[in-house]
Amino acid sequence: MSLKRFRPSGAMIVACVALVAALAGTAYAAVTIKDTSQIKGRVVTGQDLVKASVGGMAVREQSLRDVDAATLEGQTAADQKVRWFLLNEQGAIEEQSGGFTVLDGYVTNQNAYIDTGETLVGKGLTATVAIQNMVNVDGADNDAEPNFGGEVSVARCQVPGVVECAPANSKTENALVVSPRNSDGSATAANSRKRVYVQVTE
Repeated sequence: MSLKRFRPSGAMIVACVALVAALAGTAYAAVTIKDTSQIKGRVVTGQDLVKASVGGMAVREQSLRDVDAATLEGQTAADQKVRWFLLNEQGAIEEQSGGFTVLDGYVTNQNAYIDTGETLVGKGLTATVAIQNMVNVDGADNDAEPNFGGEVSVARCQVPGVVECAPANSKTENALVVSPRNSDGSATAANSRKRVYVQVTE
């Protein structure tokens, strides 16, 4: 058998040299890149990462801070402020982080309208039913009427084509409307109202 038959072609030699160079470059990058300061902004994106190529062990604490800041438009998670209040069954604010005022607590209709002291355009709103198991809601006896169920909705007032608030003093972008409902979707009455937590995310 002649060795001549196994002599690599010129193309094979070029391919081998290219492979060695590529492997050497990857190894060099792995050894020399120590932290994100050595990577120019936005050079490495999510599209550059193969699925499952970066595991949880490979992500160190604080290493994704720059990505998070970009996602939150330049603000870190710690910069995001949350304000809140607890509205009771009578439509009064029981507790709050500050700056909230009741405009109409179940007087005009079965909703509560709250002034937040600042525009709500671009802010996030969430509401949850707060349980209670000691309140005498109906006032008819000395027994409590525990409440663990129900629904609640919240929205900014005066969203064009979407939300129009009823009381005249709530027709502002600073106001929000809280609408507690029974589990079947019907409006709550005085003896079935919910305590509600509302959060405003800056």
